[in-house]
Amino acid sequence: MTYIPGENFFSPGAKADQTEIDIDAEDARLRNDPMQPRTDSYNWTNFSTFLNRGGKILFYHGVSDAWFSAYDTLGFYQRADEANEGWSDASRYYHVPGMGHCAGGANTYDSFDLLSAVVDWVENGEAPEDVIASRNNPEPARRKLCAYPEHPHYVGGGETSADSFECREE
Repeated sequence: MTYIPGENFFSPGAKADQTEIDIDAEDARLRNDPMQPRTDSYNWTNFSTFLNRGGKILFYHGVSDAWFSAYDTLGFYQRADEANEGWSDASRYYHVPGMGHCAGGANTYDSFDLLSAVVDWVENGEAPEDVIASRNNPEPARRKLCAYPEHPHYVGGGETSADSFECREE
């Protein structure tokens, strides 16, 4: 998304009365705009200074986010992995089931503590793998958020218990 003031300020792409759009042409127009790299975080993937100082970073994204796809964040995470040696040793990415944009959503598991997880990692060297998330509605339940590329898989037991799930790749 572009944030340079202009005709489509905060709203690149189709206008409200537009009935057709060539996505490839629009993408090419934005990629060839010399101002775009200053405002588009698509390629801001060099974390070398941060990583060389021992930095750790956790990402999460709700899979029911209507604003933008969790796969956009996953794509950024993967590009950062390609651009940074040791990325997988210093970062984790979690999909949050049912969560909308930043929080909330029907049947969401949007109550979790990534701050304690990153503090444990930085201060005690304990890298997080799964993180326990909870919800209150429609009934109280807990579920594991798994570090990418793993996903929670039901292994048996009560469906509202995090212990009934294990993290593994598909």
